[in-house]
Amino acid sequence: MTIDRLRATTVRQLSHIHDLGSYRNACRIVNQLAPYTHQFREQEKVIYLNKEGRALIGSTKEVKRTPLIQHMLLTNEAFIHFQCPLDWRTECVLEAEEERKGLVFSLGATALKPKMKQVIADAIFTRNGYVHIVEIDNTRHMQDNFKKINAYREMWKAIHTKYQLQPILYFFTTTEDRKRKLAAAGKGTRMEVKTFEELK
Repeated sequence: MTIDRLRATTVRQLSHIHDLGSYRNACRIVNQLAPYTHQFREQEKVIYLNKEGRALIGSTKEVKRTPLIQHMLLTNEAFIHFQCPLDWRTECVLEAEEERKGLVFSLGATALKPKMKQVIADAIFTRNGYVHIVEIDNTRHMQDNFKKINAYREMWKAIHTKYQLQPILYFFTTTEDRKRKLAAAGKGTRMEVKTFEELK
């Protein structure tokens, strides 16, 4: 179930989440899951459910071996950093109705549908009176990061209304230079930026 929830994970991450003891013991446990998982090695052994594994737990979330797996593994690092929140959700769609400017017309009984602004958070969870929004920046162009920060800024009030909690945005990134640029772009927004190195 944990593998399905995380989509893809490593032996080290599973060991940390479930306190499996030594790395050797964690590998032994993961090897017992071989009939239900795909496993391959990059810097570490990576595990995700195969067809049999998904059928066993009734999951419909198919994962393929693509470069996106690295993003999933980094998202897991944030999950562990936040001490494995119970309501952690990945790829969470946040929507808000765009504010209309000027006159709004309706045709007969049919009113114009409101235009929706949308942003997809890499992960989201609630804790201590805040809705925590998590973004993982490992390969994204910096301009796309800036656009995403602006999108969150425009939706801040709607997010607060939906969750009845103050939002806080976290960016996890690869280098100190990217951290500095992201922090500058998020100035004036409740936001924290860390490098993945700081999570170790």
